[in-house]
Amino acid sequence: MTTKHDVIKKIAKLFVEKTPKEKKEFTKVSELLHLLYKLYRQEKTFRGFILNPAVPKEKKMGFLKSLREKLGIDEGVDVVLSHILDVNAVPLLGEVKRVYDYEVEKLLRVSKALLVLARKVDQSEIEKIKEVIKKFTGREYEFEVVEDPELIGGFLLKTSSLVVDATVKRNLEAILRG
Repeated sequence: MTTKHDVIKKIAKLFVEKTPKEKKEFTKVSELLHLLYKLYRQEKTFRGFILNPAVPKEKKMGFLKSLREKLGIDEGVDVVLSHILDVNAVPLLGEVKRVYDYEVEKLLRVSKALLVLARKVDQSEIEKIKEVIKKFTGREYEFEVVEDPELIGGFLLKTSSLVVDATVKRNLEAILRG
């Protein structure tokens, strides 16, 4: 018996297999997965269209292909999109994206990281943090940098396998807890 996790993993690996092996192409597919899942979660009309058994598969594929084309994604992924419709896996695309991104990180040996800073800093400071993290973990990271003034100072780094909380807020909370 196939579990939900098996279906998610199979679809993610199929996307990796069918995507041209370039970082730019992998990023486009990740964006497509994000967009489809967001549409499914937030747009009642899309959810009704994609889940309605009375709507022919060809019509659903036509819509998915048009999105794929607008994002400039290779038509090789159409096989995977068709499979998603066959197994009714559109509700699982959030998890598929997570597993897909993880598989791409392994393949490219570059991981994604979220760097949260209390305030805007110079690029040189961000580069110093990147170097320290690279030395500590032995991995390259592609950083998404966001600001959160509630941190007061310092930084918070989140990766798929690591969280480093070097924030003033966290230190103050620790002091208050005693």
